[in-house]
Amino acid sequence: MDAVRRLLIPVAAVLAMVLLSTSAQAGPATRAAVDPDARPLDRTVWLCRPGLVHNPCGQDAEGMPQSAGPELVTRYPSGGTRLLDATRFTAGGSGKREPFTVTERPPVDCFHAYPTVDLLPNPPLQTGSRPPVPRDVHQAVTLMQTARFAGLCRMFVPVYRQVPLPALLAGIVAGPGADLTMATMDIRDAWDDYWAHENRDPETGERRGVVILGHSQGTAVAAALMRERVDEHPEVRRQLVVAALLGGNIEVPEGRDAGGGADPASTFQYVPACRRPAGAPLPTGCVVSYATYSLPGGSLPAVIGRTASPGHRVICVNPAALLRGEAAGARVPLDLYLPTRRLVGGTALLPNGPLSVPLNGYRLPDLPTGFARHPDALTGECAHAVDGTVSADWLQVSGDLSHFPASAPAGLTGLHAMDFDVAQGDLIALATAQTRAWLDRRNP
Repeated sequence: MDAVRRLLIPVAAVLAMVLLSTSAQAGPATRAAVDPDARPLDRTVWLCRPGLVHNPCGQDAEGMPQSAGPELVTRYPSGGTRLLDATRFTAGGSGKREPFTVTERPPVDCFHAYPTVDLLPNPPLQTGSRPPVPRDVHQAVTLMQTARFAGLCRMFVPVYRQVPLPALLAGIVAGPGADLTMATMDIRDAWDDYWAHENRDPETGERRGVVILGHSQGTAVAAALMRERVDEHPEVRRQLVVAALLGGNIEVPEGRDAGGGADPASTFQYVPACRRPAGAPLPTGCVVSYATYSLPGGSLPAVIGRTASPGHRVICVNPAALLRGEAAGARVPLDLYLPTRRLVGGTALLPNGPLSVPLNGYRLPDLPTGFARHPDALTGECAHAVDGTVSADWLQVSGDLSHFPASAPAGLTGLHAMDFDVAQGDLIALATAQTRAWLDRRNP
């Protein structure tokens, strides 16, 4: 659990600023009621699983739209549907609607661990094997971050007994650290359920490729899952297309892309960071990770992206540069997808809907589509700096920062809330290209 806490401490510090600025909404910072004898869930609670009746991610058992027509219709647990279409804006041009359609069966699967969004324990009394309940906030953050991967993947999104935001912060501030036992157990058991019952192709019987997605607390528990179930198991690693673990510190030894088998400070021993030397083919079975800031020269990130582990660095992989075959530190355009008020269920009273605390200070676009796409607004490059014993690596963004709160890009929080969104188009395009490469290598 020490490795999980190392991943989560910087995330907690970032979220502390959010909580302090929204204390009236978030409530007092009290520890969750966790039973020391908490047991595994009797069954996985899925927010999204292909074939679920009224699947919130809108997919049938094969990953095709449940609704009539090629556009994917997603659903909130409390009711109401959303499309994943976008209004595309280009420099000097007006917006144009881009529908989001699925016309072919997705060739791989996605397994997503969403970030810290619960403000109260779910269930309220976390004892025994009481199951959590899918809520609108889980769907809102899934729509915002990863739902558009549905064109590539069958989406598997478990609901887990995560450490709620106030308890997460209380555990860090008080010293002993947040108790991630149940969160890690639920994500691991959901993976085991998926691996045992869902990963084989129903037609061929072959194992399917899988993309693992995580953010914030979701990155911490997904990394723990990968250490237990993927990293030291070659037969599972072979099915990994890519892991996108954003907004948390994934550490590697200086000058290497993985621990190599005997480095306890490295997050993974065998799953490497995604690197692409000049002229090399696109790598698969690797990790993309970054934390997003826009810092003035000479500054280091306040929290995420930093490590004081001697001889180690936090990885930064720019998905846009990797996809283009550019050098790791090259500055390249980012394909920004901003969630709209409509997508997250915003109202006049709560413009950011159930994500009002995580998105505190953000003014989301008020459009009839699910996203506002700005492919020309931002550029990004992986940056590295050292200050004494601290090494820092992060995704440095520049360009039109008016889409974000003025204090966010260079602040303690950075653009943590938008880690997936600043390069969502690139992340999906990269995963799509890596899927093609993975399939080609499996079936030469």
